[in-house]
Amino acid sequence: MTCKLFHMASALMVAAILTGCAVYPVVQVAGGAMTGYDAVMLADDYLPRNSVEGGDLCIVQDRMMERRLRERLQANGLAVAAHVIDGKAYLVGQMKSRKQADHAVQVAATVQGIKSITCKFYPASTVRNAARDAARDELLIKALTERFTETKRLQGADLRVEMVRTHAVLIGRARNFHQKTAALAIASEVGGISEVTDYITVATSPVPPVQSPPGDARVASK
Repeated sequence: MTCKLFHMASALMVAAILTGCAVYPVVQVAGGAMTGYDAVMLADDYLPRNSVEGGDLCIVQDRMMERRLRERLQANGLAVAAHVIDGKAYLVGQMKSRKQADHAVQVAATVQGIKSITCKFYPASTVRNAARDAARDELLIKALTERFTETKRLQGADLRVEMVRTHAVLIGRARNFHQKTAALAIASEVGGISEVTDYITVATSPVPPVQSPPGDARVASK
């Protein structure tokens, strides 16, 4: 079985090299309880991209890609939260089917410059519970972001918060491991949050000040 999987993976990589397309391995959620992905990575080694490294230019590039990503997802009728940190895209949301999850990844893959795509998708709420779940999640986001902004330990960090049916997803960049640990600890202490998923990276070099995009209330700390 392992040998067969290896040959299949090799064949996909060869096909990507020959056709110029990216290959993204799909990782389904353990236990099959969720319809969609838990995590998906897209390597675009064979896609043309403009790579800008370091400082303010890197952040500007991220914002441009993030804007394009959100516009394309919206244009395709995909209500998915999207963030870009250091050229890496993060998608969080609820999906009605595996096909819809595939579509979201494929749309994200069309944005030039994105190095990888990480997804946290959950099955869509029932019509009966959707409004209740959304209202509860908004309250939890407010409670968590307030705690983030109140503490001095997270000054200079770029953190975004997404919430799906009491599951908190933290995305962003911390200046050091102490900040990352603090953010996760604070999130775990908020009553009502049932799970915390960590997509916080730690900067390897000094992080320039981050200005919140206009209207983006999900930037928890600046």
